[in-house]
Amino acid sequence: MSIPRQILAVFATVAVVAGAGCNRALTPEEASAKGDALLKELSKNLSALQTFAYTAEERRELVKGGAKTERRASRRVTVRRPNGIAFTTTGENSDGTGWYDGQHLTLVSNRAKVWARGPMPPTLDEALDFLLAEYAIPMPSADLLYTSPYDALMTKDTKGGWVDQQRIGDLTCDHLAYKQDVVDWEIWLGPKRQLPCQFKIIYKSDPGQPSTTVTYSDFDASPKISDETFTAKIPDGYQRIKIMRHATVNDPKVEAAAEPGKRK
Repeated sequence: MSIPRQILAVFATVAVVAGAGCNRALTPEEASAKGDALLKELSKNLSALQTFAYTAEERRELVKGGAKTERRASRRVTVRRPNGIAFTTTGENSDGTGWYDGQHLTLVSNRAKVWARGPMPPTLDEALDFLLAEYAIPMPSADLLYTSPYDALMTKDTKGGWVDQQRIGDLTCDHLAYKQDVVDWEIWLGPKRQLPCQFKIIYKSDPGQPSTTVTYSDFDASPKISDETFTAKIPDGYQRIKIMRHATVNDPKVEAAAEPGKRK
């Protein structure tokens, strides 16, 4: 039995309307709520990991004389909560390794054949704050390493939410974008919500508003590690240099904790 053309037309209209409803743009409130939920899921998953490792491909813009150039680096990072990070960096202007063991930060430059060491707080959350405040070492995506990445990323002035889905490498990722007073940032989340596909931050207060983009790959939720992983290894013949302190006031508690035999 054939179906009348009028009924077929009704079915076609319903299908079009239904499809349009599924693909409609989200309201700002819906986009904000969806982005918030995805970030909280990412934060929960990352917080649950006691150890993990990943590769970060970093593209950092530099502004000089009004012109932008790009500097690239690749970094393999291993994290152990609550007090361990080890990383190796290679790139156009960098070739080195670093370790944080709950007492010290040790940095080695293979290109210059030098190394430096400075005291650090006993936990990863405190250490990440200390890196920027005391040593002025920028870590564009350090917020993802805190115990609660969500709390580190989101502030009272943060506005934004879910934007769309985009391909990053082989993955279809949810694209979120946010604005803050000093920076704007975007994050792309993969299906498993364990580590972002990509993270981008724009420094609005800097001349030329340069950006840094970090693309993640080779995620390992259970890397093989030991205490040796986070123990500094200084090559023979390398010269020790003084690590530069940025802050004008040192923290006696950090200094004491970093001295052998004084850490509780």
